[in-house]
Amino acid sequence: MSFWKNKKTLVTGGAGFIGSYLTELLAEEGAKVTVADSLVRGDRARLRPVRPKINLRVLDLFEPANALKACRGQEVVFNLAAKVTGIEYNRFNMADMFESNMKLQMNALHAAWKCGVKRFLQVSTACIYPHDAKVPTPESEGERGSPEPTNEGYGLAKLMGERLAKYYTREKGMGVVIARPFNAYGPRDHFDEGTSHVVPALMKRILDGDDPVVIWGSGNQSRAFVHAKDIARGMMLLAEKAPAAEPINIGHDQEVTIKELFQILCRVIGRHPKPYFDTSKPDGYPRRSADTSRLRSLTGFVPSVSLEEGVREMLKWFQKTGK
Repeated sequence: MSFWKNKKTLVTGGAGFIGSYLTELLAEEGAKVTVADSLVRGDRARLRPVRPKINLRVLDLFEPANALKACRGQEVVFNLAAKVTGIEYNRFNMADMFESNMKLQMNALHAAWKCGVKRFLQVSTACIYPHDAKVPTPESEGERGSPEPTNEGYGLAKLMGERLAKYYTREKGMGVVIARPFNAYGPRDHFDEGTSHVVPALMKRILDGDDPVVIWGSGNQSRAFVHAKDIARGMMLLAEKAPAAEPINIGHDQEVTIKELFQILCRVIGRHPKPYFDTSKPDGYPRRSADTSRLRSLTGFVPSVSLEEGVREMLKWFQKTGK
């Protein structure tokens, strides 16, 4: 029998990008899933495939009382509620990114403890790692330095959320698992210019007919992108099998440069505008990919969706929904 069969499971932010994939996978495994989402950036449409199987509660989790309502009666909580944006918003709104994400982490953890939840997965981020982190990046690199400057407010909030998770494990008897996902992409992501990640941002510029297509930085920065469904699957495995209070990466070791990503997008879309690399804008991390040896040893997890396959899925999604 599946570990998740009939398990009362809460997914905060479950109508979001990664959260909706997680909700689907849990429902497929027979979990009794409740989604708590404000629907500010979440979308009911993402949950349409499993809507009859889940309980959707529209709640603003910035309010502690709403976090308590969501956590009552739950056995496992996945805390994906977060304020997540792109580099443009992050670097000019660090106070907001820090404060918003601290509140969402504190409220969920405290509510779960008050409600007697014993298993809790706190979603952290690869943005906690310093700019000069070793690549592929092992979890130990999170113990030194400060997060990369363009994402500092968000990264520091998530790092403090990890510390809080460790304290709740040590002092309050909760089993809080910490996941650090890297470079998510896929259908259901946000395509709006102000807050989108690099894959949807470039895809939309190509589809909009930009020529040249402006690309921030040199284009030589590299990333190892992971489909959101693979990240959700990794989170489930960690919630089931990982030791408490030990951060674990969810990622991929196959890196591509942003120049190569642009070429893949052009090939899949069937358009070939020129790129313009705006070096007055920041590159962010020079390289970013995860050392996933701990994840593999604990769970056997290997990402299953190739980048080109995932980009084709994104194109179909955008053409169907326009967002």
